[in-house]
Amino acid sequence: MMNMEQYFYDGQFLKSYKAALQDLTNESRKQYLVIFEKYEYANFPQPTAQLQQSIERANESYEELDEVEQLRAIQDEGQFAQTIKELENDARTSDDVRKAESFFVQAQLFLMAHHYDESIHCFMQAVKHNPNKALYYGFAGQTMNRFSWSPFDTLPYIERAIDLDLQNARWYWNKALVLTQLYKDLQAEPFLENALIAIEKAIEVCREDQISLRNGIDSTLENLKEYLFN
Repeated sequence: MMNMEQYFYDGQFLKSYKAALQDLTNESRKQYLVIFEKYEYANFPQPTAQLQQSIERANESYEELDEVEQLRAIQDEGQFAQTIKELENDARTSDDVRKAESFFVQAQLFLMAHHYDESIHCFMQAVKHNPNKALYYGFAGQTMNRFSWSPFDTLPYIERAIDLDLQNARWYWNKALVLTQLYKDLQAEPFLENALIAIEKAIEVCREDQISLRNGIDSTLENLKEYLFN
């Protein structure tokens, strides 16, 4: 098991926070806790059950995104408005599983409409209502990173996505991207070393049919090599 600093430089901030709590008399740990408590890690959603996780298709889609495509295919404005109204009603009145599905779909629609903060809010609500799906955590973290949210916001979601689904190359890829940014910002070599480990894991679990995803992973690997050899 890694210690607090090892977890920290590996981008596993939730585990680093948990380790820091184990010895509150340690002054160095208190410095980390100041950061962790600022981002309210104590209130981060906790999984409540083990689920079979969603599998990314070769075209980078998921079964959960089919509802989004069905909505986009609606040509009649009145029918579209009514369907959106029903979707929003589900987010208020349905059971937690359906609430999470509704928020996930709304997040995608906001993303397509360039309403990025609203999109991230909906992804976070999806996690809140169903904290057992790696997909919700992963898309939350991926979108946060895409729009330059703090790594301290982003990485706990990616960390949890990996914890729930060890075989999804996308989550490791996103982890590598955030760790690389941390390296550039803080010039701390362990971030770069762990980014390389994460990208190697992404390559290991990426399927042969995931050509587009693999191209993105390979591009990130080439960028990492530039940092390593410069």
